[in-house]
Amino acid sequence: MAQSELRVLHIEDDFADALLVQNAVCEAGDFGIAFEVVRTLKDAQKRLDKDEFDLILLDLRLPDSIHPSETWETTKRASGDTPILVLSGSISIDSTYLPSDTPSLDKNKSFRSKKGAPPVEVAGLIRETVAQSDVFTL
Repeated sequence: MAQSELRVLHIEDDFADALLVQNAVCEAGDFGIAFEVVRTLKDAQKRLDKDEFDLILLDLRLPDSIHPSETWETTKRASGDTPILVLSGSISIDSTYLPSDTPSLDKNKSFRSKKGAPPVEVAGLIRETVAQSDVFTL
């Protein structure tokens, strides 16, 4: 069975991190996930007003929103029913500002794993988050 095409809005101010995510997804062999990257929360709100996405991949610290709870709340309001997956370089600290059931991933553990350790399956986590959201919104 072929996987469906997914559209992901990646809110990330560091383009190197955005490329790491895209590379990890491609290395996993999942070419059915299309990313659109925006650098600021303001740009994300504009995109969400104009278009629909299957998932939002969210960095919590952005140039125009540095407090994690503010970034989360603003994104949640703008996203409607679109699921959000948090990808943060400081998730151990940032998770205290999020609802306990928020799907999240630590950038440092995902892309800087120790030699021989399997990398986090980013593509699988993206698809899993979307699938879980579909179950809850039926």
